[in-house]
Amino acid sequence: MFRRLRSVLGRGEREADPLVKVAGMPTRHDAETGLEALEAKGIKAELAPDSHNPGAFELWVRASQEPQARLIMGLSGRSVIRLARKRAEGDVREEKA
Repeated sequence: MFRRLRSVLGRGEREADPLVKVAGMPTRHDAETGLEALEAKGIKAELAPDSHNPGAFELWVRASQEPQARLIMGLSGRSVIRLARKRAEGDVREEKA
């Protein structure tokens, strides 16, 4: 039923495993080094120019491989696995030590 509604409304279905940006690099050399590291671990990645910063580049991988890619790149894997969320006022939770 939803597929039919989407086709009638002109909306396509979402891609099952979309590309997500893993890292931004200031130079092509840094981006190619990161790309080689990911490919050495068997993660397919794409290199794209950064539209906001001329001369900089971005590394993109499939969403299902984002946590592993961030860990290989030396970026915080925790931010992918568990996101810190803002709490409503009055909702006090003790931090685990």
